[in-house]
Amino acid sequence: MRSSSATELPPPFASDAESSRYGPLFWMGVGLGWTAIAFGVWSLLAKPGATHPAEAAAWVVGLALAHDLLLAPIALLVAWVVRRAAPRIARGLVLGALAISAFVALYAFPLVRRFGAQPDNPSFLPRDAAAGLTLVMALVWVTAAVMLAGRLRQTRRAKGRKPR
Repeated sequence: MRSSSATELPPPFASDAESSRYGPLFWMGVGLGWTAIAFGVWSLLAKPGATHPAEAAAWVVGLALAHDLLLAPIALLVAWVVRRAAPRIARGLVLGALAISAFVALYAFPLVRRFGAQPDNPSFLPRDAAAGLTLVMALVWVTAAVMLAGRLRQTRRAKGRKPR
């Protein structure tokens, strides 16, 4: 049994390069991201008459509050329900398809509602966005169903094999 003495030092720490959890690509991304943010803020403030910084700030704060007080709790509730209701093999696919569906629906909402459409300019928003949204949603859920069928088939094959 090894005795512990007061003069014994703990093992040396790993070098800085070994202890860093983030590589150079991460730090390049951080630098590029902060550069883009700084450019956006500078662009917003450079011509306040055209960009209306107070209105932009109200939108940013409003969207952050809407996300934190409405969208995130709804997403957590839906995920909790799916986790309790869906079979284990389907949970990830169902949650993924729901997340993609939510993002696509949120993106398409102003197009489906035709916000900004101009009756005197038929070339502005010329397509039927509702039909496009329906098609994309169908593709998402058919893809999830096909992937689930593949998982089920693979599971059945694995159960059907006899150990050697």
